[in-house]
Amino acid sequence: MVEVGGLRKYPHVLLSQAFDLKMRMTAYWNVVLRRLIDIMALHLQLSVSNLVNKDMEIEIMNELLGPNHGGGIERMLEEPPSIAVKREKLIKSIKKLKESKEVVCKIMDNRFTHADYLV
Repeated sequence: MVEVGGLRKYPHVLLSQAFDLKMRMTAYWNVVLRRLIDIMALHLQLSVSNLVNKDMEIEIMNELLGPNHGGGIERMLEEPPSIAVKREKLIKSIKKLKESKEVVCKIMDNRFTHADYLV
């Protein structure tokens, strides 16, 4: 229950303005809260971006090209044996599929050729 007895001593115009201000602030407060949340998310994203782009760039470059660890790019370009085996299997599968396609095409050609003679 809201006590309104103490409000009777204020002029009606002032109460109306106070109520209007309270309602506007209440409605706007949700917008303010959402904006604060958005600003925090954007600030966090910017901070992470700056960390990666500026601070970690030196470390990454040293790791890839540095004198102590050098050869990072070569290591990245090396193909692991497991990937090489999979690649070879895929190449063999593609070759088999192409051969199968040719066989099926020949069978279909022969079938249509025989069907033409029967008609």
